Amino acid sequence: MDRSIDFDTVADLYDVYVQWDVDIPFFTEIAKSASGEVLELMSGTGRLSLPLLRQGIRLCCVDYSPAMLAVLRSKLRKHNLTAEVHEMDVRTLALGRRFELILLPFHSFSEIVESTDRERALRCIREHLAPDGRLLITLHNPAAQIPRLDGTRRLICERPTPDGRTTLRVWSTARYDRARHLGEAWQDYEIVDAAGATLERRELSLRFAVVDRAAFEAEATAAGFEIRHLWGDYSRGRFDPEASPFMIWELGRGQ
Repeated sequence: MDRSIDFDTVADLYDVYVQWDVDIPFFTEIAKSASGEVLELMSGTGRLSLPLLRQGIRLCCVDYSPAMLAVLRSKLRKHNLTAEVHEMDVRTLALGRRFELILLPFHSFSEIVESTDRERALRCIREHLAPDGRLLITLHNPAAQIPRLDGTRRLICERPTPDGRTTLRVWSTARYDRARHLGEAWQDYEIVDAAGATLERRELSLRFAVVDRAAFEAEATAAGFEIRHLWGDYSRGRFDPEASPFMIWELGRGQ
């Protein structure tokens, strides 16, 4: 299957670049209220997985990137944590059991760029949700997202690498294709020494869907879900289509 982002190329640098934790209290609170194992989809290197595991939550993690999952498994061993880990695409998800709670965090669902593929993924996810279960999916709110997709090259990360001797700089240029409701971005990863000399450079191209409220509602209901809640931020604020940064969806399995 086509994949919109090849995270394997930057898996070893991902945790240096991505240190976002705003959503962790939100998902931790929800996961603690679930009985049984929680399914986390598109889990990556465990940005959310490890905090949940440290709270005693039993977790099954799924991601399509073998390199990202290799980092996750290494971190589990290092921190003496245990989780079931599967390399699998959510569009063909097949675990053979159902979960009371399924999480798809960090706006990752938008990496599935075609509406038909998103609906296909939702149908697969629904088959893994218990009758009274909950699915939590987060997306950017296009009203807040689109203005940033203006073609400007921006420095979005400058942090020391784990060895402490080099620095990672990540530059990003992102544009919005209004006709296709698609975002495209190009990221330059530079590892520089103390003198600022570039030791290594990598490039990562990204494509992601810009999904508005009506489109997601249509895809979710077509896949058999019912909409339970829509929040605009991680404090469960009311969704404002013009101002909220996110769309945080809670879905039920429906009839």
